[in-house]
Amino acid sequence: MEQLSARLDSQGYQFVQETAELPSVDPSLGRKLKKRKTSERIAANDGESDKAIRKILSENVYKNIDDVFAIGSSFSVVTSTLAKLNSMDVNIRFTMEEPGKDGFLPFLNTRVRFNNGRPEIRWHRKASSKNIMLHSRSAHPMYMKVNVARNLRKTSERIAANDGESDKAIRKILSENGYKNGSMNTWRPHSAPDGIALVLPYVNEHISKQVNIVVKRCGLPVRLVFRPPPNLRDILTSSRIYESRCDAEDCLYCSDHKICHLRGTVYMITCSNCGQRYIGETGRPLRERLNEHRRALTSPQSYPTNSFSKHRTEVHTREPPPLLEVKVLHRYLEHPVERKIMEAREIKRHRPEINSRDELAEALTFIA
Repeated sequence: MEQLSARLDSQGYQFVQETAELPSVDPSLGRKLKKRKTSERIAANDGESDKAIRKILSENVYKNIDDVFAIGSSFSVVTSTLAKLNSMDVNIRFTMEEPGKDGFLPFLNTRVRFNNGRPEIRWHRKASSKNIMLHSRSAHPMYMKVNVARNLRKTSERIAANDGESDKAIRKILSENGYKNGSMNTWRPHSAPDGIALVLPYVNEHISKQVNIVVKRCGLPVRLVFRPPPNLRDILTSSRIYESRCDAEDCLYCSDHKICHLRGTVYMITCSNCGQRYIGETGRPLRERLNEHRRALTSPQSYPTNSFSKHRTEVHTREPPPLLEVKVLHRYLEHPVERKIMEAREIKRHRPEINSRDELAEALTFIA
């Protein structure tokens, strides 16, 4: 449940969006609620029962600040507010986003600026958004497609009516997804004349012939493609280079190249404070694995056996969590054994200091 509150003080308006969550609930809450229902049967108008429930919920419901929109009389007032927020707890680290050259400040799906004391609010879509929505030629019912276009326009009008810039952006998004000239025709998939390609691993010539015979005998609408097994070069080298810049705003891991969405990688992390290194591998998107390392650095007490939590407590005990510099050593390694082999080679080459002894011993068994 989200709530947007506003408060006027001597320094100006302050808008705070809050999100109510239930991260931790007393196990006895259910029993207490059952007692509450029983008491309602006995005395439906008993105000004491309602007070007891409010007390139980107030002890177990936590409110976390998600986004803060603040307007101050000067830049120093805003920076001091930011410093106060960050001083509340060591695990809290807010960052500040300033208005752009046009004076607009993005906030959720709006852009806000003050012009001669009057607020201007416009509809906003993040630059990283791919603007992908239900295509007009999909097989979904017509009413769903109509509602997609209608809701997009209604959202913009509710935020800022008669805004020509927003209307132009919406028309472009709808056009990119096939909504133009008032026509919405469902796309019919095209069938290849020689059948759908079915990729199978190549074992040997005899088995390939037998599989072809079975497919032709059964009349399956498929075209067999046999993929050769990876050779030594495929396992030990990565030929694909960096592709493009990251599309995420304020990405913590991408500098000049897009790496946070890569899968099947072997990576090296360098601690920005002390220069010690860590080498690991993952088959998931790299961002997910790096976020796990950051959580261990931020809350080492929650990850007592993690290499990064030990690094924080032993090396940076009285310092804030250090930044991580990430370098991808190998990528597009789909098989876990391939990644383990490449990880072991890099560990033997670099001898990283943050990796635990168990991790080093396990990795080196793959190339021993």
